[in-house]
Amino acid sequence: MQKFEFRLESVRNLKIQMEDNAKNNLALASRELEKQKGFLNSLKMTRESSINELNSKVEEGVSISQIKEYNNYLNFLKQRITQQKENVNIAQNQVDIKRESLVKAVQERKILDKLREKKYGEFLKEQAKAEQLIIDELNSFKFKDGSGEENAGKY
Repeated sequence: MQKFEFRLESVRNLKIQMEDNAKNNLALASRELEKQKGFLNSLKMTRESSINELNSKVEEGVSISQIKEYNNYLNFLKQRITQQKENVNIAQNQVDIKRESLVKAVQERKILDKLREKKYGEFLKEQAKAEQLIIDELNSFKFKDGSGEENAGKY
């Protein structure tokens, strides 16, 4: 019996590999996004704690120079938070791009899988036809040489 061979199997394997790469790239981009979000949250928490610290020192009584230092530090944190928000947006865009790439790779692989299934179905039909032809030929030989049911009572 003949073995099924899909002509585009190497292309299908390449698409599977591309899909795996796209999954890995998406995972890396997602980890980077989470890292950037974590850093942003850390900056926000630092700023909040610095504001609370400043407020408590103001209640206790603090010099103008210390207030200026806190104000400069809070402005610095505000700028870093703004930069970090941009970094988070960039990381989110990368995740979106990688996700789109993965979706495209999955679609391409699925198309080849469907084509492969269709070709395999056609192969099975051809095999069944070939087997039926062989069975029909064997049956016709049995009847022609007298070993069939027609001649069963003659011996």
